[in-house]
Amino acid sequence: INAEYMGLAKVVDEEVQRTDQAAALKEAERDKVLGSIGNLVHEDCRPTQDEDLNDVLVEWGTPRVEPGLLNHVDLMARLGMETGETATRTAGGRAFFLQGPLVQLQLGLINYAMNFLIGREYTPMYPPFFMTKDAMAAVAQLDDFDDQLYKVTGEGDDKYLIATSEQPICAFHRNKWFAEKDLPIRYAGFSTCFRKEVGSHGRDTLGIFRVHQFEKIEQFCVTSSKDNQSWAMFEEMSKVAEAFYQSLGLSYRVVRIVAGALNDAAAMKYDLEGYFPASKTYRELVSCSNCTDFQARRLAAR
Repeated sequence: INAEYMGLAKVVDEEVQRTDQAAALKEAERDKVLGSIGNLVHEDCRPTQDEDLNDVLVEWGTPRVEPGLLNHVDLMARLGMETGETATRTAGGRAFFLQGPLVQLQLGLINYAMNFLIGREYTPMYPPFFMTKDAMAAVAQLDDFDDQLYKVTGEGDDKYLIATSEQPICAFHRNKWFAEKDLPIRYAGFSTCFRKEVGSHGRDTLGIFRVHQFEKIEQFCVTSSKDNQSWAMFEEMSKVAEAFYQSLGLSYRVVRIVAGALNDAAAMKYDLEGYFPASKTYRELVSCSNCTDFQARRLAAR
């Protein structure tokens, strides 16, 4: 009888293992499908993919229109800065060297921006520049892995270079619980960012637009979902960005992005676009999104 019981127990154990393995595969398939579903888009976002129909919400400053203004490529050439063949030979396309005063200007702007946010109750955050595949999968869209992210192969598991400090700051909160009394939390993230810029072939090939490596200051805020607090913070973040560019005296406008141009996480996004007088056009300087509870659910943050 004992032998029969032992044989039956072995069969049951094997069946449990097979069932667990099958369940794990099904759960992975389920999670992949769920991960491809985007956030609920706010009703105020226009239901179109045509970004020419973005709603203009704010216009500030008086754009310069006098003739003879130089673009940044020509200005850098006059200052002896390298954005052309030497950079390309060294690092490939969309690379650049900054020298002399431009390095000081960049470092000065970074320091000024950090202090600007610290003065508004933001906590500085300097994150790692690469993440594990598991951590990145929790915070990035699946198509980002091919279109935006660089894979780093070496000792141990493969890792991915970050495209924005939002990614590691987001992952910083995985499986964490928050007391409502401790909210909101405001971070001022600073990092170098790395992006493939797949799909940008032939666009903005001169100068330092759409480059593969750049520095960025990031506002990242954690709020309660109650009483529209996330929407109040969304508006506050946009106003902070406006105040920063007003302090620099740069003309800009704020637009609400159409629904079809939003990424999966955003329920609504504002872009602050600076005016570039030489090209007589507005270009994105800041993107501000409200992700509501989309990221929190993926991260199991409560």
